[in-house]
Amino acid sequence: MKNSIIPLLLFCLSFFSVALNAAHHKSADGFKSLFDGKTLKNWDGIDKFWRVDDGAIVGETSADNPSKGNTFLVYRGGEFGNFELRFQYKVEGQNSGVQYRSEMIDEYVMKGLQADFEPRWHVDKNDPSKPPRDRFTGMFFEEKGRMFMGQRGDVVIVRANHENPKKPLIEKIGSVGDPDELEKAIKRDDWNDYTIIADGNKFIHMVNGIVLSIGIDEDELNFKESGLLGFQLHGGIPIKIQVKNIRIREL
Repeated sequence: MKNSIIPLLLFCLSFFSVALNAAHHKSADGFKSLFDGKTLKNWDGIDKFWRVDDGAIVGETSADNPSKGNTFLVYRGGEFGNFELRFQYKVEGQNSGVQYRSEMIDEYVMKGLQADFEPRWHVDKNDPSKPPRDRFTGMFFEEKGRMFMGQRGDVVIVRANHENPKKPLIEKIGSVGDPDELEKAIKRDDWNDYTIIADGNKFIHMVNGIVLSIGIDEDELNFKESGLLGFQLHGGIPIKIQVKNIRIREL
């Protein structure tokens, strides 16, 4: 391993340790609820896709009620920069995610960082007999922008590419575990606890207390200090997501 990488790895481990302690601290002091459990107050989306049911926000498309493209439920109660966001989710059908440090680029269309969550639905084209897989939950991703920056299990540094800003230079400097082993932490047909920590240019995605990815964003051409939160309904295959207990603690 190159000597220049060692300080970065030590820094990541230090940051991870501090963030993990914060995520599991017994006290929830400082957290603000973003959802009252009854209404979509402060949340804005296309009515035919979003509702509140049994204490959860439900987003749903169907064959009879499709979305032509990705559509979002946007939190209108303010923007956030450095924070710890926690919520619980269930998902059926296909890929979804929570947007953060994001912006609106069209009517109910968001661009920005995303923490994905999905069921097992990816089929191996070379061997369709294999069980479907969950490929993306927890990865470091940017919707409508730099796209796939770090897969589940990765610790990455993202740097600017001045020749092609949409294709940043990505260096994998470590791992938090094997992607398939980490996937075992995700509950199927049950509620999962998601935690996103954003602190400066450092980001952690966790599910059920397990760190799934760490991203360090040094891309000055695309980095955003703050932005909107939102939840995604992916276009195409019908999808249903449920989210509840949405709360945030600003750092």
